[in-house]
Amino acid sequence: MSETTSPVPNETVPVRLIGGPDDWHGQDLTIHTAAELAGPREALGTYLISNHVPAGHPDPGARAVFEPDSEPAPATTWFFRGWFPYGPHDLENRTADQIVPVDVESDEEGLPTGWVTDEGERHRVDRILAHWQANLEDDLGFGVWHVRSGGADYELRAHPGHWEAGRLPEVEVQEHDDTLI
Repeated sequence: MSETTSPVPNETVPVRLIGGPDDWHGQDLTIHTAAELAGPREALGTYLISNHVPAGHPDPGARAVFEPDSEPAPATTWFFRGWFPYGPHDLENRTADQIVPVDVESDEEGLPTGWVTDEGERHRVDRILAHWQANLEDDLGFGVWHVRSGGADYELRAHPGHWEAGRLPEVEVQEHDDTLI
């Protein structure tokens, strides 16, 4: 008799949320069973209500979108992809203007924890903000990580065999227009 136990078929399994608004980043979401998480990845993901929709977003009721990466990534780690509906000034739309080659350090889950430039400048990832997996169908031939390091936001690009990094443009703090039309 084995001492390991199999998951109960209808028992929900926690999914860890990475990135996104403060009320969801780092939280566990328990809405799917192990069987559901073993199914097609395209069927997984969620649109979560947040108290931290960015100021200036055209829809103050926008939802935070979280999805898992495709296999072989674990189905129990979901990344913030952006807001629904999309806003033209969403922070996730920023891209770095100047990119330099870097060596990225990752943890046991493959999440970036820091990087070093060719000049020896070291950065530590304080927080993952968002992540998009490389998708050749959409001409995104590299994985993208938006991260915070030392009070600034950076873009890390994961190409096959190498990484690049660049500082993301600063953003203006905007006010919500809560006027109902």
